[in-house]
Amino acid sequence: MAWTASLAHTVRKGFRTERAFADPWAIARAVLAVAVGAAIGWMRDDLLATTMMSVGAFICGIGTLLAPLRHRAVNALVMAAAFTAATTLGVFLQPTGWYVLPVLAVVAFLAGLWRALGPAPGIRACLVVIGMLITADVSPGIGPGLEMVRWIGAGAALVVLVQLLPPYGNRHAAQRRKLAEVYASLAAYARTEEAAGAAATRPGAAATRSGGAVTRPGGATRPGAAARVSPAPFTAARNALGLLPSSARTAAAPLYGLLGEAERIRRALYAAPGTPHVPYRALAETLDALARTISTGKHHGPAERARTELATWQGPLAAVLRSRLTEAERLCALATAPRRDSASALAEEPLRDEEISALCTPEGLVRGGLRRLRAGLDPSMTGTPLLRHALRVGIGTTLGEAAGRAIGDFWGHGLPSHGFWAALTTMLVLFPDYEHTFARGWSRPVGSAVGGLLAWGLLQFSWSHGALALATVAFSAVTFVLLRTGQHVLNVVLTAWIVFLLHQMGTAQGLVAWGRPADTVLGAAIALAVFLVLPTWHHHRVGDLLARWLRTQQRLLPALLTGYADVGAADRAALEDMRDATRRAREELESAVAHLPHEPRGHRARWTADELARLTGAAFELTRCTALLTEHLPRRPDETVPELAEYAAPLRDHLGRLVQLARSPHGGPVLPPGALRDDFAALCARTGLAWLADPAEPDAVSRPRARALNASLRTVLALENLTAQLAPRPGEAVADGPADGPHRPHRTRHGRHARTVRHTAHATA
Repeated sequence: MAWTASLAHTVRKGFRTERAFADPWAIARAVLAVAVGAAIGWMRDDLLATTMMSVGAFICGIGTLLAPLRHRAVNALVMAAAFTAATTLGVFLQPTGWYVLPVLAVVAFLAGLWRALGPAPGIRACLVVIGMLITADVSPGIGPGLEMVRWIGAGAALVVLVQLLPPYGNRHAAQRRKLAEVYASLAAYARTEEAAGAAATRPGAAATRSGGAVTRPGGATRPGAAARVSPAPFTAARNALGLLPSSARTAAAPLYGLLGEAERIRRALYAAPGTPHVPYRALAETLDALARTISTGKHHGPAERARTELATWQGPLAAVLRSRLTEAERLCALATAPRRDSASALAEEPLRDEEISALCTPEGLVRGGLRRLRAGLDPSMTGTPLLRHALRVGIGTTLGEAAGRAIGDFWGHGLPSHGFWAALTTMLVLFPDYEHTFARGWSRPVGSAVGGLLAWGLLQFSWSHGALALATVAFSAVTFVLLRTGQHVLNVVLTAWIVFLLHQMGTAQGLVAWGRPADTVLGAAIALAVFLVLPTWHHHRVGDLLARWLRTQQRLLPALLTGYADVGAADRAALEDMRDATRRAREELESAVAHLPHEPRGHRARWTADELARLTGAAFELTRCTALLTEHLPRRPDETVPELAEYAAPLRDHLGRLVQLARSPHGGPVLPPGALRDDFAALCARTGLAWLADPAEPDAVSRPRARALNASLRTVLALENLTAQLAPRPGEAVADGPADGPHRPHRTRHGRHARTVRHTAHATA
């Protein structure tokens, strides 16, 4: 995408209003905390108490609305303690003047790194740093500043106390929401598989499905529904369950069981393509009912027609899926039952899934955060987003504070020597990716300018202490409601609310209405400039991310094939860890690919959009194959296929060469087409792997060997397809001159067009 079109897209995205709202009860608790703080200040007739308690309750209230994964009281307590400590530090930094900037750079950098725990923890860390900025700028001295902190801490404590009020909701509500999203994603997968199958069989629609994509006449490839299935819901659910303390895991055992069953349902659905008369619609309705039951804690059953359709469905896959769905329904009933009934039922009939033991020993908050931090700071990854994001936040926030202090009064129209609003704008505009950063950079200043005009108009009237307290509560309530709708809407209310707070303190009321929008424009401009100087472009990360995913497959696939040698040869816990690493690597790859259509400088990308669609389709088909190999691992001696273990070494070597090919844009090891398939054919001829006769079976065919042969052959074909997509084509030319970075060859437009034509011809053939 060209720069003009890309910038126009970010403008449209920035001013798009979303219909997304937080939990109404969470909003009500946050508003109650602000209202109690304002009421206490009004009854004391203390403007400072009213203002600072409102600030503490407001910012900590925002922290409770940002998708908490732990108990709401724990989340509020941590946020309140961190914010109060940060404001205390800011008071002691206030006398240092400009020497606050090195401290600000360090803490802002750490706040950027905190995003390794997720977007919501990253934003909470920024709010904590903002607390330090506020007191470091507006505190009149250490003594009065500590008085401000005392009231801020009281407001933060109110947020903690209101979390103890009813309604209490379901146990492990955040974990339930994430699990419900898992089952909803499976239902969506079933629906899109049904739609893709209907499109392929429609009269006159000569289309074939391959690798999760639909190939149309003439070679045009449309990514199919399967290619768009993301591992993100499974990763999010596992992370959410991993945050539960050890004492809560016994009570949450049905939730772990539901995650294990979801994994097995997904593997069974992966085996469905090619199976005749799969009732995808009935499966989708059943999975949707399970999702609603998990989320609400109340039983929701599918329609009777769906139950009848599933009950009359015949075949091996039908029996597998029915048993999985029955077990999931049993676990849903246990998850919604009282704790004692659930414990007694689990004692009588424990969880049957072998993978539950691996799922019930999650890595926890600290280990998980460190793992994500190490992955984000991996020096082998080109343009590591986490490190660059943290550097941008540290540098940009410091520049915003310095510029705000230096300019300050905006020629008599702002507050002199106060730069915290420009700094906090820079911090909140900067996101790890180009699209969100620029969208927020356009919308936040516009919203702030409109809010400044609104505040200026309201300040033309006379406001008593009581009226100002009511206005503070009203503005806070509207801000909480509009928190997720968009920056342009949110900042209209937020800017006006800040002006009212400063009006209560009696300092430069007229100047604030113009100074805050000017600071917002300054901070947003600094944020966009810092991003352009230290950017994160995803188009040159795709090769490294693909290589990382292939390395995880290089460990997983040989381990799976070796597991067929004997019962128990595969370590289920180790396999689950490897599958989890593979899932996370594919999630990063798909996330980077999703950012590509709207990034500028697309002409520097290694692959075109069509090529990436084929690559991700081939990657998903290989994911299906690993799921099938995992599902059919032997559980009885008569299900072993020891011949497959001999193919582990050739497969590992081939995947190693694919890793080199993915990381080498200028060429890599030569991989002749069909070599892997020839090796597999030689193995079958040498070991008798394809000999399926078994006189003991009713139809004289060994079903375990047939399943293993089918899954392994599909794996070989998927790898051949992936190799064909990665291997350089004959005559592929790279423009002369140095590449833009270590893994970014600069192609001419003519060369890219020629490559697209070759791929189209290849797909047609």
